[in-house]
Amino acid sequence: MSRQFMNPDEPNFIWKNRNAVIDMNCIIEAELPDIMPNKRYETYTIQGRSGELTETFDDYEPFDLEIEGITIPHSKLREVKRWLTGKSQLITHNDPDKYLEAICSMDKEVPFENEWGFFYTFDVTFRCQPLKRKIGEAPKIFHSSVMDIFDHGDEIAHPYLEIESNGGDITIAVGDKSLTILNTLAATIVVDTQLGKAIQEGLNLFTRGDWPVLQPEWNQVKISGKFKEVRFWNRSVYLDRKS
Repeated sequence: MSRQFMNPDEPNFIWKNRNAVIDMNCIIEAELPDIMPNKRYETYTIQGRSGELTETFDDYEPFDLEIEGITIPHSKLREVKRWLTGKSQLITHNDPDKYLEAICSMDKEVPFENEWGFFYTFDVTFRCQPLKRKIGEAPKIFHSSVMDIFDHGDEIAHPYLEIESNGGDITIAVGDKSLTILNTLAATIVVDTQLGKAIQEGLNLFTRGDWPVLQPEWNQVKISGKFKEVRFWNRSVYLDRKS
């Protein structure tokens, strides 16, 4: 990935691990926007009561990130058309240490305009999930039953764990949420709190309790049961590039 060659003063992005400027010969005229996602609210009106009531579960709306005025050489047209499809991680020059999960929005035709037979210009839209994540997060490794973990993110994070179990029940507790993984074998357990899955040797394990989450700032993580090692990824989430 050519992330290290992104100039913060030059509009650029990485899609499918390819640098738009370096790998695809794109010239991007307009500055890329940095978008703050909107929190999702449900609104209700009650007859006989002025105004409206609002309710939120602290989740956010996806958004469209539009990149305008991209110019490419005529020889790159077919390759760029194949590149700007599907789903991947999107990294922009104005926040190069974080990524957004996105889909290149091709629900409508993207016109490629021929400029003097040598270049093509076009705009592209990425449909983005609202929260950013750090690139290349390294796991925290611990062998004791209690560990204090600081989360630098802006919102609740859903961590990912790999536990080297010695067999039996394993319990993970963070704050007021506790999850027990039942009848584990002496092998690695993969715990994905976002998907709500605990997997060992390719099979889903039975669990009891609530899937733990991390709050921004300090969290105390407690692991009980027989284990050799825990590898812990915060998977912190961010709202904007200043985080």
